[in-house]
Amino acid sequence: MLACAMLLSAAMFAQQGDKSIGLNIKYGLDEPKSTGFGIKGQYGFTDQIRGEVSFNYFLKKNHAQMIDVNANLHYVFTFGEFGVYPLAGVTLQSVNPDGGSSESKFGLNIGAGAEYPVSEKIKVNLEFTYKLASDHWDRSLVGIGVAYKF
Repeated sequence: MLACAMLLSAAMFAQQGDKSIGLNIKYGLDEPKSTGFGIKGQYGFTDQIRGEVSFNYFLKKNHAQMIDVNANLHYVFTFGEFGVYPLAGVTLQSVNPDGGSSESKFGLNIGAGAEYPVSEKIKVNLEFTYKLASDHWDRSLVGIGVAYKF
């Protein structure tokens, strides 16, 4: 019985105290349609609720470079080993145009994602996020990522 309990607890997707660090590739679906690369860290507050912080750097497009910093909460629903989650959080977006001064805006993140563990320590995910900051700062992003659980 103890061995079964240990196996079941190891198979749970998001567990209290779980930590992971990973990499993202993001693509902006709105103008400017730029590609970004980032890092993320996650921590499981409960078996279903986890926090995530991330930093993304977007390649220069239309003579401007963008970065964003995010803090999101995920509520993970598990279906076997597959997990899906809605997300909500806050963002700080910064745009630095060529020859100009950078401009930053705070906003909100809403979205959803899905993830799958490819091994005991590695998981992959697909995520959609909509950033609400102001009219010309709102943007939709789709991303893929990989994370290492420790």
